[in-house]
Amino acid sequence: MNSKTRPYHLIHFLIWPFLTLVYYLKNFRKPVAKNVMWLFVVFYGATFSIGAESEGSDIVRYIADVEHLNYLNLSFNGIVGYYLASKEIDILRTLLAWVVSIFTNNGFYLIIIYGIIFGYFFSRNMWYVLERMEGKIKFFTLVLIFGLFLIIPIWKLNGFRFWTAAHVFIYGLLPFIFERKKRSLIWCFITPFIFHYSFLFALIPLSVYLLFGDKIKIYFILFLISFFVSEFDISQFNTLIDQYVPESFAERSKSYRDEDKVEALREGEINTDMVWYAKYYSKTLRWSIVALLILIYWGSRKTIKENQELLRLLSFIFLFFFFANLLATIPSGGRFLAIGNLIALAFLVLHLQNNKVKKEIHTLSKIATPFLLFYIIITLRTGLYSFSVMTLIGNPITAIFTLGENLSLNDLLKSL
Repeated sequence: MNSKTRPYHLIHFLIWPFLTLVYYLKNFRKPVAKNVMWLFVVFYGATFSIGAESEGSDIVRYIADVEHLNYLNLSFNGIVGYYLASKEIDILRTLLAWVVSIFTNNGFYLIIIYGIIFGYFFSRNMWYVLERMEGKIKFFTLVLIFGLFLIIPIWKLNGFRFWTAAHVFIYGLLPFIFERKKRSLIWCFITPFIFHYSFLFALIPLSVYLLFGDKIKIYFILFLISFFVSEFDISQFNTLIDQYVPESFAERSKSYRDEDKVEALREGEINTDMVWYAKYYSKTLRWSIVALLILIYWGSRKTIKENQELLRLLSFIFLFFFFANLLATIPSGGRFLAIGNLIALAFLVLHLQNNKVKKEIHTLSKIATPFLLFYIIITLRTGLYSFSVMTLIGNPITAIFTLGENLSLNDLLKSL
């Protein structure tokens, strides 16, 4: 075994995972870097902490599922009946909870399994972009890369179903856009049935794109229109859902389509008690991305047309944002904006890193930088809710003895 294939990264990871991750993020072009990222997400799952701010999150229910199923001690036929009675559409949550419950009633082992799955798709998506960058990394590209990692970051593990579905969808999408690998689209089409049923909505823009192709001018116009005519008639929408979609989907989506909740969201009556930076940090990212996309479309159309990969990606981005902007006007629909943001940042990273930047875009990038840094700082702050002390200073051996008993960094800071 030569020096290039010796697993020194594994030895280093066993000693101090966080420092190993930092080293390989800095040296992301090393072949093992994405696997170190994957391993760290698994380790993060093993040292996961449910802080005070996370007590109402989905992860609490996922952990409770394991304890409940362990008590029920169901056979395979029993879990099939349990799943059917739940009227769930996507199957993975129930299946994983049942498998773990066969061996233990400790739901924190389930989070490790979540880390294995989420970490794989997360690391592959990030490096799909990183491996296509050319030359020395520019400062603004570095800012965009930070943003790329933080759109759907590893601490979104606490909402495993939807956010893993997002990465799985993108995992199938990018190879199709860049390499025309049609087989990779299977990941997109199985996402609603395996991970989260709401991705049936994400299949609409994908299906439109597959049908009509790269109609970038039309998609750009729709993209612009969606900012001004973004509210659709929810009652007519509900009628269509109830008439034409499977009963299980209609039943599961009722809470998102409730007309009173939709009206409250559109009138700005939801989350009125949030602190100012929590209200605006995602908007700073959103409008920075929108401004950059519009300016690049108008100012760099020739460059984009010469690169078919980026042309296809930008076409899909405009189309996807059209649908995402519409969905953002119903409860929880705004989560699809994060998918659009991640794909858009992938485009921005590759376009701005690999091509000469015009003066206007360079100026806008300077203006956007503080807004993007604001988003990065606030998003990193939210990571403290589930990052524990052991995540930063522990290792896989120490994690064995602290599973489920870790103090979040946020709770630690509040206690000081």
